[in-house]
Amino acid sequence: MSEIENKSNNNIFEIPSLGALVNNQRFTTRYIREDINATITYPGLFYFDKSEIGAQLLDIASNGALVLASKKIPLHRKIILHLAFPTGKRFDIACQCVHLHEQPSAGFQYGIKFDQYNNELGDYMLETQTKLLLK
Repeated sequence: MSEIENKSNNNIFEIPSLGALVNNQRFTTRYIREDINATITYPGLFYFDKSEIGAQLLDIASNGALVLASKKIPLHRKIILHLAFPTGKRFDIACQCVHLHEQPSAGFQYGIKFDQYNNELGDYMLETQTKLLLK
């Protein structure tokens, strides 16, 4: 048996790793909430000058969110995501921009990773959920 045939026979029972099969790296359930207002605050050049921009919350999970904003924020920048609910409840979450995708007609789409899990936010989102939309 040739070396090529031997190599192909040995690979019959090899199963590719899950990482090779899965393109989407987001493993948590993502909730779509259209009733939450989002803004982003990030430090300016000297860290005491803060800029605030409006953002549209596309989806949210226990460890991060996907938002759309009109202004570009540098990748890996530490930011604060402010979430305001119709009830008046507000959450300020320390996080970081880990993914940036430019949408030519809409602005910039950001993948945001929370610095830590926020159980209070998760519980409150479940309490106030009126429509169950998952992504």
